[in-house]
Amino acid sequence: MNDPVPQGSARPEGWAQDVLARLTAVDALDQDLIDAVHGQPDLIAETGARRARALHAAAMGLGPAGCAAAAGVSEALLTRWRRDPAFDAALVAATALAASLPVAPHGQLNGFALGVLLRSLARDAHLGTAARAAGLTRDQLTRIRRSNAAVNALVEAALRGARVRHTEERSRKRPYGYRLVHRAGTTPPEGAGPAGGP
Repeated sequence: MNDPVPQGSARPEGWAQDVLARLTAVDALDQDLIDAVHGQPDLIAETGARRARALHAAAMGLGPAGCAAAAGVSEALLTRWRRDPAFDAALVAATALAASLPVAPHGQLNGFALGVLLRSLARDAHLGTAARAAGLTRDQLTRIRRSNAAVNALVEAALRGARVRHTEERSRKRPYGYRLVHRAGTTPPEGAGPAGGP
């Protein structure tokens, strides 16, 4: 386990950047594991993993915005997923579980919600949108940041990272690109190798 925030440090920037790097690495690892099992990106497997993240968020007390952010999808897509009776029943059960456990009182933050907040900022969400995903208002997040130096350092690091990405993207034109995926149960195109291969 890594060291906690250095005691007496008003701006633990190095620590915050390390935490954000590890958070990003976990997200990339999840995708790498899916690719390793299927030999290439697989849309059905990826959707299943994203749905599981949404259920985890519901069990941790987050609402629809947080469930969608945890899954890395829009709230509209989460609503479409809920047309599947099995997924909807699981989401209702996870929400009921959260209601029976003291996950985080209203207006407060738990570690899982903080991760959702930071991932939302990493995906270039506005601060208010990211706060809503974590089950907070922007004012509640501001109060938490003022009273908790570690949370503030993490949010500042995430915002800095987003600004750097925006600057880099503006300095170079990105051509439109496509991500090839495979749907389980179908035959991949001839010559399609593992992800990253020829």
